Amino acid sequence: MTMQELTCDRCGLGVLVEKFSPAHTSIQWESDTSECPVISQGNPATGVHRRECNALRDSIDRAVARSVLTETHLDLPAGPDLPRLH
Repeated sequence: MTMQELTCDRCGLGVLVEKFSPAHTSIQWESDTSECPVISQGNPATGVHRRECNALRDSIDRAVARSVLTETHLDLPAGPDLPRLH
């Protein structure tokens, strides 16, 4: 499990990304999210906050498709010794 560096194709901001599946992505921003032009379009005065950037999401998807960003595969424990909740 290792976060990988990636730059947004739209604005050039850098993030650290770990991709677990098509639906599960962990992102750690290397700068303040307000520097993202898409996220900063929200209006805090009216309570409108954007928490995602579709341009960054598209950049991540393209990086996965080009095998620049690899998915992390977790081996989950299995077998009779696995603790169970009752």
